[in-house]
Amino acid sequence: MDFDAFKELVEKTKNDHPIWFGMESDESPDNEALAEAEDKLGAKLPVDYKNFILEYGGGYFAFSNVFSLERRSDWNLVDLNEKYKAIRNGHLLISENSSGDFYGFRLVDGVFEPRIYFYDHEVETWEESPYSNLFDYLEKFALSN
Repeated sequence: MDFDAFKELVEKTKNDHPIWFGMESDESPDNEALAEAEDKLGAKLPVDYKNFILEYGGGYFAFSNVFSLERRSDWNLVDLNEKYKAIRNGHLLISENSSGDFYGFRLVDGVFEPRIYFYDHEVETWEESPYSNLFDYLEKFALSN
């Protein structure tokens, strides 16, 4: 799914189910905060993630969450990736399922790929998910019940 189609889906879902968006999202960062995060992480973030975070801010998002760049947030991308660096293993954690599992991007040649990977805490391994990008992932986990 591309960003324009995703934005249309979000608007339709907000109109149909406004209560799903009742939790306050984190604030959207500016380009300076994005550059600072990439510097701290040592790699470029996928365009899909940047578009999402600039538009929606991150944190709580309908039935899911997306790690944000808001400094004081419990969902801060840089802080959470530092906290869980032992399990990152060449990945960037961007969301979790409240059961100890994470979703993230894989690092390849200094760039985080847009495809979503899944970290299963029970077997402590990363595996490729069926989601080609953040928008496909959020369509499934945040915007449907």
